[in-house]
Amino acid sequence: MSATRDSRLAGFTLLELLVSITLMGLVLVVLYSGLRLGLNSWEGGEQRAEATNRLRLAQEFLRRQLTQSIKTYQVNDRQERVVVFVGQADGVEFVAPMLAQLGMGGLYRVRIIATDGRLWIRWRPYLPADPDAEPERETVLLDGVSDVEWAYFGPEDQQPDSPRRWSSNWTNTQQRPQLVRLNLRLGGEPWPDLVAALAEGKP
Repeated sequence: MSATRDSRLAGFTLLELLVSITLMGLVLVVLYSGLRLGLNSWEGGEQRAEATNRLRLAQEFLRRQLTQSIKTYQVNDRQERVVVFVGQADGVEFVAPMLAQLGMGGLYRVRIIATDGRLWIRWRPYLPADPDAEPERETVLLDGVSDVEWAYFGPEDQQPDSPRRWSSNWTNTQQRPQLVRLNLRLGGEPWPDLVAALAEGKP
């Protein structure tokens, strides 16, 4: 009789097992939720760091291309001598040397535009006698671009007292702007403006 009583005292009832399993399940759920939250935070931080690094590299490349761009002239359809520079709110075009270490030495006509949520660079060798002789090549600088706005600072015309101001379209056909500014939103978030000074150079 005492042996039977001892065996009952040493075991667990069904209710006790159910309560233990339920508590263990709750603990596991809490642990998994915390682990998942930590992993999501880690992945979000990595994605943010990667996006920041991509933007930094793109900005450094653009700043280098703009500051190294040169002042050149061409003759338009009306036989007028005009500077080779196109500045609009959605893109810019200029002449600059490309990276020699990439096997692309020499002068190139470079276009930076934004289409389909991407910031593109398009280029072709600069051939004043026949600008369209070589095919244009392109590559993506940035993905996830939701908005782009270029602006240009400098005199509106050749008059000595011409006011200098920021404009979304560059209309001075005889000289390039003094400053070029790029404002963009990446993934819906604004990023710091890129401002590059253009060397005046010799005509």
